[in-house]
Amino acid sequence: MITADPQQSAPAEGLRARRRRRTRAELHAATLRLVRELGFAHVTVEMISNEVGVSPRTFFNYFPSKEAALFALPGTLPAALADRFAGGAGQGTDAVLRDLGDVLADHLQEATPSPQELEDMLRIAEGVPSVLATFLAQCEAVERDLAGTIARRTGTPAEGESAELLAGIAMATVRSALKKWARTGDHAAGAAGAGNADGLAACVRDSFAALRALLGQAAVQ
Repeated sequence: MITADPQQSAPAEGLRARRRRRTRAELHAATLRLVRELGFAHVTVEMISNEVGVSPRTFFNYFPSKEAALFALPGTLPAALADRFAGGAGQGTDAVLRDLGDVLADHLQEATPSPQELEDMLRIAEGVPSVLATFLAQCEAVERDLAGTIARRTGTPAEGESAELLAGIAMATVRSALKKWARTGDHAAGAAGAGNADGLAACVRDSFAALRALLGQAAVQ
């Protein structure tokens, strides 16, 4: 398992970065709240912006659409996590999937939703084609980025079958973990609670462990 070097911790977050992160979170929360109350079709960017006290122009500095604001999950791996994974030991499938599970679990702790929030987002996506398309596009962007990071680790082409397959399997495993978390998580916990972050990370790691066990069973049959 890869572990972060405590001597290489990230620098403290600056005031501007904290404000941007807070505004992004507020826009996402307002979007979800309004959609819950009024229905997705009846919510506009102007309404979301007014809820937060910013202009529509500021909204578009954070999100390209109200669909994207609804799904404010972490995107592609930040450089520190990508480098951590790429520099890990072992190029075999089991080692790669183990370490992918670790870095993706840590990445999701960046902006962990509550189980109820995630359940609502997935439910809305199932009923609104444009929201589902946005969610899938976000997943595909992360998958392409993962393929490149896996290629760095394994020394294979970024557009080769091996890296693309592993990235696709990893994203499918993350989506499975997210759905499980939405179904079984503690719905009484707060959206920003540490327990949520730890619980989702554990769920992602468990899903990757189950995947590795299945692949291990297939290998000996």
